[in-house]
Amino acid sequence: MSKLVKFFILAIILLVSSGFWFIGNGENASGDDWRPISEAPAALMQQFQKDVQQGEQVPEITKSQFLKVQQKVQMGPLYLIDTSPTIRSGEHQSLCGRMGCFFAGYLQQEPGRSHYRQVTSGYLSQFLPSGIVKIEVMTELQKGLPCLKFNQLSQSRFDPQLVSTTYCFDGNTYHPNN
Repeated sequence: MSKLVKFFILAIILLVSSGFWFIGNGENASGDDWRPISEAPAALMQQFQKDVQQGEQVPEITKSQFLKVQQKVQMGPLYLIDTSPTIRSGEHQSLCGRMGCFFAGYLQQEPGRSHYRQVTSGYLSQFLPSGIVKIEVMTELQKGLPCLKFNQLSQSRFDPQLVSTTYCFDGNTYHPNN
């Protein structure tokens, strides 16, 4: 299957699951490890702002959060950015819509350099059962970066089930791990 087809399948799943109302607000990956975007490296914030800007419209990213993922044998830190509303703010970002809220993952091009490259992105619903995290960082590494498990709800209108999809790094970007 092509990348575009895989993206549309994931987008459809996220679109349908975000339409449901469930008790609880989905959490990020390990909760307390997420930091306000204002604490992220300045070059990462600038790259993210550049990547999400559409023409003259500059989306509001100040309430976004980031997670720096660095395991012992990892090739370099992976930065995950989540734009979904936090429980603290309760405000919807301009990067949220029917498909969910935008997230992205960045890899620093070279250690010590201030250039970041996007290696994953998509939309995730914030409406998950209480205690379920949207993104789980796995201990398994592929090509020097950890695999990521994305938890979302199935499309079933009457009996939604938790669907977990694992994506792993192929040396360039993250792809579903079959």
